[in-house]
Amino acid sequence: MDTTASENDKESYIGNLLLPLIILALAAVCFTQSLDFPSGEDVGPAVVPFLWIGFTVVFCVALIVQAILRKGKPDPVPGKIGFVLLFVCWLVVYLAAIETIGYFFSSFIFLVVSMYVLTFRRHVIIFTVSIGWLIFSYIVFAKLLFIPLPIGLVLQPLLG
Repeated sequence: MDTTASENDKESYIGNLLLPLIILALAAVCFTQSLDFPSGEDVGPAVVPFLWIGFTVVFCVALIVQAILRKGKPDPVPGKIGFVLLFVCWLVVYLAAIETIGYFFSSFIFLVVSMYVLTFRRHVIIFTVSIGWLIFSYIVFAKLLFIPLPIGLVLQPLLG
């Protein structure tokens, strides 16, 4: 048996193994955080998190067993990690821009540029989705939930 082929076979399931392990670690953190919840009643506030954590653990263990036995689909071929990192930087710029130029301007710019960078070229749909999202978020957050969205320094003088 060729050792290179068996090493490549193991590597093709590393992502299938790492993701459930990371989720298990997060479930452990959630479990320790929920230990402080009051539990004086039969069905108290701690029951729902414990149920979610329990189901998460069961499904993650099943995924780990599946990855160890090399069942299911192997990991996809790696793509362009540089593009992913660049997009993460773009997301950070967007989040920083929310405070300075406001939610509406920054979200509009973020959505338009993101769709264009992701090779979507139907301009009418790009602008319709972007404006539609802004209208939707205004109605839901500002009008229904009474949560003010940051207006930023640009609109601050106009809207007070």
